[in-house]
Amino acid sequence: MEECPHKLVDQTAIKLVVRQQQQGFRNNKDSDYDRIPLTTSRHLIFSVECTVKDCRHTILTLKSSLYATEAGYKASVHKPVLTKAEKFNERYKSIYPAPLALPGDELTLDPKCPPQSVRSWQRDKDRNAVTPQRNVIYIATPLGIDKEVDYIESWARPNVTRQKQTSTSKFSTPSLPDIQDVVSYLSAFYHPLSVNICAVPLAFTSWVDTPALTKVSSGKERKRKRTIPNPIALRTESSKTQIRTRSPSPDGIFPTQLNLNDVIDFAIDILPANAYALLLLVSHDLFEDDEDVFVCGRAYGGSRVAVISTARYNPDLDNVQNVDRLHAWPASHCAEYINALGNPISSSRPSLRKSRPKAQSQSPSFTSLPLQSALSSHLERPPTSTLLWLIRTCQTSAHELGHCFGLDHCVYYACCMQGSASLTEDARQPPYLCPVCAEKVLLATEAESETQMGKLMEVAVEWEWGALQGWYRAVLELAERQKRDVCTKG
Repeated sequence: MEECPHKLVDQTAIKLVVRQQQQGFRNNKDSDYDRIPLTTSRHLIFSVECTVKDCRHTILTLKSSLYATEAGYKASVHKPVLTKAEKFNERYKSIYPAPLALPGDELTLDPKCPPQSVRSWQRDKDRNAVTPQRNVIYIATPLGIDKEVDYIESWARPNVTRQKQTSTSKFSTPSLPDIQDVVSYLSAFYHPLSVNICAVPLAFTSWVDTPALTKVSSGKERKRKRTIPNPIALRTESSKTQIRTRSPSPDGIFPTQLNLNDVIDFAIDILPANAYALLLLVSHDLFEDDEDVFVCGRAYGGSRVAVISTARYNPDLDNVQNVDRLHAWPASHCAEYINALGNPISSSRPSLRKSRPKAQSQSPSFTSLPLQSALSSHLERPPTSTLLWLIRTCQTSAHELGHCFGLDHCVYYACCMQGSASLTEDARQPPYLCPVCAEKVLLATEAESETQMGKLMEVAVEWEWGALQGWYRAVLELAERQKRDVCTKG
């Protein structure tokens, strides 16, 4: 969605678009998760295109959309354990917005997804605990491409012209996320655990020893030479794993994709002995089976490995992938935007209600201060395209590693651990953990809530990430106010 109404929306300015999209879900006992679900079944998804420009997000809401009720989603009530780490979050949990639950979101496609409380997380016998022997998070990425397969470098470049990639010229061509920046972010997110770059050199190579064949085809005008690629592999200095490919991606955006299962197998093979978990970052597009269009991220929590592809998070592709940058978090909680998309729609006969419901407005108040602060800072300092690519990569990396810590998809609040059914939904979700998921991570890492948030605040300031600065500045101010109130009463 490129534009959204600011005040009242005339019904003629809203166009209902009914589209068939392939969506799918996997969530099994082997801790096998998707950040962007596999396309294994078909669902009708209704989206509303708003054609009124210059949305200023004047009214924010902490509530789910009206569509959530019709889809069958009901907010889960969390009964906190009230450990030391959670007492702060329990007192201020009202600052955390509910899931948006818009048409096509994972919670409206799978509204009965069971909640995972802190207590059930603690009782999970299959959860991997942090131990003195396994207490390091490793980040790895293939840094080399052997000469015999140098043609695969082009596979990471999308088949989309610059003119089609973005609908606005104010965003410059972004740079690929730097692995050291990802390490810095995850070091703050999972503080105080060590996050290191994997020392094992990784590279793409040929799976076979014979050189790639060159086929000469004759045409009416001239003869053309075409290289027939050999099967490829990922290698270390002592071993290699074959990686199957598919050409092109079903949507035609990338010339060739890598098979996710093969990349996962490689990640398991290189897992260091002292690793709590390993995250493997690749710049190529991924698929898992013939029914997929693409997969952005995947974690095998039981095996303590995760794989992330940065390819689809390139902001240059937002226009062709229908990612609404205008209403990415925190602007995703714009009341007019949610009302425009979230009006109840009949699955059998799509139509807009004759009378438009009133906006679910939230007047300025103590409880909504962090969201307002995040939006204000976001509007003052919107991220560059390069920073946006890095943010998206870091957010998905933190999410997938969360599965390695035993966290299920969150259904309590808008949260970094929410499941995602599309890139559009992915952009609407926040980078922070909700009180329930934060409690699990704090218990696993033995961290203090305010210390961990302070580390993330430092990263946000260094990167000039306005939205996250605004969010944590307000939350930490609330924590300080709480301390003063306790001292005053004492």
